[in-house]
Amino acid sequence: MTPQTTLSDAIESTIASLPQHMQDWVRKEADLCKPDSVEIITGKADQIIRLENELETSGAYTRLDEDVYGKRCFYARSDKNDVARVEERTVICTEDPVDAGPLNFWANPEEMHGKLDKLFDGTMKGRTMYVVPFVTNPADSQFATAGVQLTDSANVVCNLYRMSNLQDGWRILEKQARFPRITHSYGTLSKEDRWITHFPKELYCRTINSDYGGNALGPKKIFGLRLVGIQALENSQKKSQPDEDVGIELVEHMALFGIDYGDRRVQFGAAFPSMCGKTNIATGVAEGPMAQYKVFTLGDDIIGGATKKGDGRLYVNNIEAGMFGVTRGMSDFANKMLMEALRNPKPEVQDCEGGPIFTNQVLVDNNGSKRVWWSESGEDFPQGDGITTYNWLGEQIDASAEEKDQKNARVTMPIRNVPNLDSDYSNSDGVPLDVALIGGRSSKLHPLISRARSWNEAVYHALCQFSEPTAAAVGQKPRYDPMANRPFIAFNVSDYAQKWLDIPKKTPKPPAVFSVNWFRRDDDGNFIWDGFGANYRVLDAAVRQLDGKDAWLETPIGLVPKPEHIDISGLKYTTTNEQLAEILVPNKEALKSEVANREGWLNELENGLETGSEGRGAPKKLPQAIWDEHEAFKKRVEEYTA
Repeated sequence: MTPQTTLSDAIESTIASLPQHMQDWVRKEADLCKPDSVEIITGKADQIIRLENELETSGAYTRLDEDVYGKRCFYARSDKNDVARVEERTVICTEDPVDAGPLNFWANPEEMHGKLDKLFDGTMKGRTMYVVPFVTNPADSQFATAGVQLTDSANVVCNLYRMSNLQDGWRILEKQARFPRITHSYGTLSKEDRWITHFPKELYCRTINSDYGGNALGPKKIFGLRLVGIQALENSQKKSQPDEDVGIELVEHMALFGIDYGDRRVQFGAAFPSMCGKTNIATGVAEGPMAQYKVFTLGDDIIGGATKKGDGRLYVNNIEAGMFGVTRGMSDFANKMLMEALRNPKPEVQDCEGGPIFTNQVLVDNNGSKRVWWSESGEDFPQGDGITTYNWLGEQIDASAEEKDQKNARVTMPIRNVPNLDSDYSNSDGVPLDVALIGGRSSKLHPLISRARSWNEAVYHALCQFSEPTAAAVGQKPRYDPMANRPFIAFNVSDYAQKWLDIPKKTPKPPAVFSVNWFRRDDDGNFIWDGFGANYRVLDAAVRQLDGKDAWLETPIGLVPKPEHIDISGLKYTTTNEQLAEILVPNKEALKSEVANREGWLNELENGLETGSEGRGAPKKLPQAIWDEHEAFKKRVEEYTA
C-alpha cells in the first residue's frame, strides 16, 4: 500500500519513474525531508557536468586550469568543523548491543530512528534530493551488490560519480529486490547533531550534518566496509564446505596491487590504517634492484571476494571505481603513478567520469591560472609576481603562514586514470590473493616485516596490530587496530576474529600473511627505513621466503629476514646492514611492555574498554585460539628477553 504523502505532483511523477520496489522508500524519505524537487541520477555524464557547472556558479567549486590538470577538475573547501571521520558519532544500531561489540558505538534502532526523524524532518527544504544508484565493482561479478543513496549534496553526487560505478547502478538494481539504502543530508553541518548511523538488519544507513567523504560518500566506508562486511560475515558463517557458493565472503580495508616478475604475478592485499601508505604502495614504482619488475595497481582501499570453486584460493576485486586519497605527502617520490594520473588524465576518462576534485589544499592563483598546492609535495610553496595563495580556510597567505593545507586534505579521482591500472581491475572473477599484508605505524615495536609460524598466530598478531595516530579521524590516539579495520568492523570483534580463524576451513589455500611496518624510528625520532619505492624490496624478500629460497630467523613476533635478504644498495636512510638489522627484529624493551599491553587489550575486547566505553556495544568472549596464541607469545617473549 502506497503511504499517504503531501508531495508535489512533480516529485510524485519523478518517484513513479523509479523501479517499483524502491518507490515507497524514496516517497517516505522525501515526505520526511521535504525537498523542493527530486532528481534521479542516470549515470550519464551530461547530467553530472550540469551539476559541476552549478556548483562552480554558486562558488562551491573553483575550476582548475585545464592546461595543467585537464578537463573537469575542481577545487572545493569543506566546513572547518567537517574535515574527517568522527568515530564517536558513527553508530551501529542493533537490538542486542552484543551484535555491535565493544569497539563500536551502539544505539537501540527504534530510539535512534526517533532521534534522526526529528533531525531529518524538513532538512532538505529549498534543496534537491538526488537519487543516486551505485554498484560495487565489477558490476557483473558474483560479488557485486547495488544500492541507492539519497542526498541533498550535489558535491556528494559529483564525488560519487568519480568514486563509484553509477553508470551500471540501475541495471543491477532492476534485478535486486532487496537493496542497501543510504539517506544523507548535509543538514546544518552541526557538530552536535552529526550522526553516521547503520541499521544492519534493515540494510539501511542514515547520515546527517556532514559533507565529508568518509561520513557522506555512502558506497565507501558506510556501505562498502560496514554493511557489505556484515553480509560477508553472514555468508561465511553459513558456508559449510569450500566449494559452496554463498556470495561474497570477505570484505577488508585493503589496497590491492601486484608485482609482475615476467614469469609470474604475485597479488598483495595491504591492510593499513588510513594515511599509513595503502595508496602509496598500490600506485608506486619499484626502484633500485626491483626496477626491472612492474608494479601494477588494482585498488587502494577496499577489497571483496570469495573462495573460487575448484581452486581453493580467495579471489578478490577492488570494489570501488575511484580513489579518495590524502594529498599531504603525495609526490613523484612517494607515488609516481598517482601523480601521473593527476597531471595527465586520460581524455576518455575525463569525458565520462570527470577529472579530480581536490578538497582543502592551498588554492593558487597564478596570473589567472587556478592551481592547487599541498605540503610535502616536493614542490616549493608558490611565490612570485602575479601569484596569490589562499589556505584551505580561504584566507590569503604567504609561505610563512602556519595554516596552509588541511592535514587530511583529499582528492577524489577515477581509478581508470592511473597509468599502471591492470586490466584485471575489471575481471569479474577477481584475482587470487596471494599475500595479505597487515601494517600500521610503530616507532619501536614491530619489525620491518615478519611472518607468523601458523595461521592462528597470524590472526592473533593481526588482532593485536598496534598503530600510532593519523589525521584521518578526529581525536585519534595510539591504539590497537585489528587488521587495520577497527573503525569499519560493524559487528562484534570476537566474531571478526573467529571469521579470520575459520578462513583455512573454507579456503584451503589461504593467502600468506605478513606483518609490515615502514615507520620504525631511531632514538632521535628519525625514520630508519626509506619507505615508498624501497618497500617493494621488502615484499620481494617475502616472495622469496614463500618460495623457500630464504630461511628466516625466529623471533617472538614471527619469522624475520636476515639483513642479507634485503638489498639496501642506493638507499638514503638505511645505508648499513647494522641499521637494517636493528629494524628487522622487535625492540626488546618494547616487547616486554607489549605482553602486558596485549593482555590488557584482549581483556578489554572480552569485558569492555577501560576508557571511552560509554555508549558502546557489549563484549563477548574471544575465541580460545586467540588466548592460546597469546600464552605462546608471552612464553616466547620471556625466553627472548631473558
